[in-house]
Amino acid sequence: MEAEMRVFVDSLRKNMTAEDVVNLEACMDCKMCGEACAWYLVTGDEKLHPTHKTGLIRQVYQRYMTLEGQIGGALGLVPTPTVDDLKENMRYFWACTACGRCTLACPAGISTRRIVRLARAAYADSGLSYANPTIKSIVENTERYRHSFGLTIPQVIGRVGLFLRSEGIEVPVDVHGAEMLFVCPAAGNTKIPDYGIKLIKILNAAGVSYTISPYVIDTGTEIDHIAVHHNLSKQMLEEWEQEADRLGVKKILLVECGCDARTLYAEASETLGRPFRYPIVSVDTLMLDLIREGRLPVEKTDLKVTLHDPCYATRLSGLGDVFRDLLYLVTDNFVEMTPNREHNYCCNGGAGGMRLPENTDLRRKISVLKANQIRATGAEYVTSPCVVCTLSLEDTCRTYGLAQPGERMALVLFEVVYEAMEPALAKRGELDRMFVPAELKNRDPGFFLEHSIEGRMAALMQTPEFPALLDWLERDEIVQRFAKDHPQVYDHLHALRDMTMLTMPALHTRAVADQSQVQS
Repeated sequence: MEAEMRVFVDSLRKNMTAEDVVNLEACMDCKMCGEACAWYLVTGDEKLHPTHKTGLIRQVYQRYMTLEGQIGGALGLVPTPTVDDLKENMRYFWACTACGRCTLACPAGISTRRIVRLARAAYADSGLSYANPTIKSIVENTERYRHSFGLTIPQVIGRVGLFLRSEGIEVPVDVHGAEMLFVCPAAGNTKIPDYGIKLIKILNAAGVSYTISPYVIDTGTEIDHIAVHHNLSKQMLEEWEQEADRLGVKKILLVECGCDARTLYAEASETLGRPFRYPIVSVDTLMLDLIREGRLPVEKTDLKVTLHDPCYATRLSGLGDVFRDLLYLVTDNFVEMTPNREHNYCCNGGAGGMRLPENTDLRRKISVLKANQIRATGAEYVTSPCVVCTLSLEDTCRTYGLAQPGERMALVLFEVVYEAMEPALAKRGELDRMFVPAELKNRDPGFFLEHSIEGRMAALMQTPEFPALLDWLERDEIVQRFAKDHPQVYDHLHALRDMTMLTMPALHTRAVADQSQVQS
């Protein structure tokens, strides 16, 4: 057996369960799963059919992992997959979002998504998947920065801090004893940190006890669902728990990310070999409770909104009713798309669909199904409680001309809640509730400076790297997007640069001293 094939097979053997064996042996090759797969339905490409992927893994299993296969293979009676076969077919395991819709159509209930995850893990363990530059970068960035997009902690804090500072909003940082730890997935703090501050305003307005970490800046979504690198995923989950231990929080706040939902509600147990140690609170369930308890005032918006169910949060985690209950509380013009809930079509963006650039043309072609679903509702907006779904929907609306040029049609669900909250607070004269979080109210100046984003920004300003961070922010496309509605952000950026210039001589002296110390 070839060396890479041996590692691939060892990975399958290590991760397979008895149920996986049933998944591999029970297939009748009836092809019904293809009738539920958007990637096959639109293209008719047999290599995108679920059984093309499962068929290869089934051959590997039968040839190398069963006695009959080992004997039959030696006699030339059983097909013998090679490493070249694995390489040739690798792209099809990532031209798939592992959304699980195919299982709904399978008479035997076989989980193709489970076989896809086993295959991705085997490709990672054998090193074959690192031939793909995006997957390789996700692994390397996670190893080096603990952030799948390769952002550093100062970049994440600097960008979010700039946005919050320009609006006068605070967020609690490193507060020991807060009730919940809020960690944002990399896609959230990389692609939508400007939209995301609305969620901070909601939590502040409702008086929620939470804190963000100054050290953990990614949840590990991409390492778990795109790379499926079990060792790194395990490390990320353990570090998340250790940070919760250090801060003494009671719960983990699950933000709007479908993959995070699936990880925390299901995959973490497999990865860790035990349940995740902290209770999980979905932010959508939290907002629902806060509104019902009267802690978060809202006035129903008349926006005509339809809902896209994230596959990982609704079909695979059972949160569909929560999203609807929340929408009914914040809008009186919610309209369902068809089909919906667990039968909804995938956005085609999750688990690598959108992250891998080689999927772009194919993903957009397949998304005609999603575009037609949205168009049929006549809705002004489509919302989803998942950052990646929302990014994919935004691209689909733009591709198929559903959105006006330059306008956003896709909203993260918390943005719809925000649209209902802000006028309610304004009517009460309570807009100031959004500005200061519960954990920073009535604190002495020293505590505030140590545990506020303002204090963190001040600390960053004392580092020799801060001018380079400002240069990065000046060029950042997310800052440019934020500036369209918040032009004052550049005033704050320039003010930070002016203040830095005043301290540059001292910073320069310190940097030279540090360099001399390293060289000696």
